[in-house]
Amino acid sequence: MEVVNFGADDMGNVMAKLGDDKINDLAFGAIKIDDKGMILSYNQAEGEITGRNPDEVIGKSFFREVAPCTNQPEFYGRFEKGLKDGSLNTLFEYVFDYNMKPTKVKVHMMKAQVGEGYYIFVKRI
Repeated sequence: MEVVNFGADDMGNVMAKLGDDKINDLAFGAIKIDDKGMILSYNQAEGEITGRNPDEVIGKSFFREVAPCTNQPEFYGRFEKGLKDGSLNTLFEYVFDYNMKPTKVKVHMMKAQVGEGYYIFVKRI
């Protein structure tokens, strides 16, 4: 199994080789969304960070239903700007606090290099 380093410059290439069916093999949270923010995949590690069942969030809006604490300029604004510019690839710190104990995380958002969609990778810090 290939090691995926959180925030690495070649993360998009590694994910393209790894494939969405291996998303649960990652040691950090990984959410794949479409351009409207609807969740396409949500891995087990992210479920453990947030206390949510990954199967129950598929098809829901990440920014409005699953993690409304991210519907802020510091998070959703970055996503919108990356979509508009066609160059989503940003790394920043954030605090998740919706229906959970506030948890400081590093977030890496990027466009999927194969197929449609966008990744939101999350690692506790």
